Amino acid sequence: MPNDNRPVEPTDDAAAQVASTTNAGDWQAILQRVVDDLELIVDDFLAELQGRSLYEDGLVEITDLRHTAIETFRYLLDRMMGKPMTEHQQNAARRLGVRRARQKIQIEDLMAAIRLDFVVLWRRIRATMSSDEMPVLVEHVETMLTTIERYIREVQLEFLAETARIARDARLATERHMARLLNSSHLTPASLDIIAQGLKVEVNAEFEVVVINESAVLEVQDALAEPLAAGKILGYPYRSGYCLIQERASKAAPLATLCRDYAGGYIGQITGLATVPNAVAALTRLLEYQPETTGLMSIEALWPAAISDTLSTLVPDFPDSYLTDLVQLPVAERHEVITTIKYFLDTGSIKTTASCVNRHRNTVINRLRSFEATTGLDVKIPRDAVLATLVLASPKMQMHK
Repeated sequence: MPNDNRPVEPTDDAAAQVASTTNAGDWQAILQRVVDDLELIVDDFLAELQGRSLYEDGLVEITDLRHTAIETFRYLLDRMMGKPMTEHQQNAARRLGVRRARQKIQIEDLMAAIRLDFVVLWRRIRATMSSDEMPVLVEHVETMLTTIERYIREVQLEFLAETARIARDARLATERHMARLLNSSHLTPASLDIIAQGLKVEVNAEFEVVVINESAVLEVQDALAEPLAAGKILGYPYRSGYCLIQERASKAAPLATLCRDYAGGYIGQITGLATVPNAVAALTRLLEYQPETTGLMSIEALWPAAISDTLSTLVPDFPDSYLTDLVQLPVAERHEVITTIKYFLDTGSIKTTASCVNRHRNTVINRLRSFEATTGLDVKIPRDAVLATLVLASPKMQMHK
């Protein structure tokens, strides 16, 4: 194993610049005075950092900030002085990038904090110089900037790499918990508690569930990439589609709103994590009866087609006995009658239906009578309303829209 404290000769341009300048000794003397004031520099940096509120309160402890500030300033000063550096010193940027990524610091705040190092260093160097030494500083400004920018670049690369690794690990962990939730044949209270902890949700919370058709999966994943990566929305491939789960919260945009333009089905509210698997399975099964859907449908809108298909295998001549005369109506008239009936089935009100179709209430009454005359179903009667719902949802009816 190599000795971590073994000196490593600098390989960047800083050392070469130090060696080539005619007043290298003066530059070294200036920087050494700064090194001697390191604790004061760190105090200045911490005061500036706090004054600018770059880091959210509580994310990074003050002892951590002081430790990393000392390490950063020592790295920068040693680099600018062209000193040999140990492997541990050379990895200062890597450690800082990884550390701040794990602390969930925003990269913009991190970059601003590191650039603040330059401001504080510049101010301290100017404070320790005499006017006669100004040409030395001018000659080495490029060295300072190059050193700072190199450090920033290294920290940024390590931060992004660690952030990607954390996101990948979190995504894999989420997928494992989702797989267990949706694919287990029996979920015990203990296993549900473990899954809830892993998914960072409450086991007894209220949830929204969406299942997206295979045709729209990639679009949804792209559109919701950010909340999926952050774990705000939980996603998992389920059979040929993709399911989305979100804990209901007052400030969160509803899944039905986020996914309204994509083919799929949703349930707006279920209680308890234990009910999620059945909800996902139900939506997946019901969507098989809506292969042509282009938007998001509620479970209330999905189930009639499935029941209608099942009923056709149990009841002779269903739905043909109800459709024979209805489909003989002229296309335009049939469309108007069916549209009116659907609104009435949704509202149960002639007045509201008239408003929805923008017609007089007498027109609505006439269309209800026309539907009754051709199908034998009076949608004002609950039993007939259920049958009408199933008739209109049948595949054969869809052919005659």
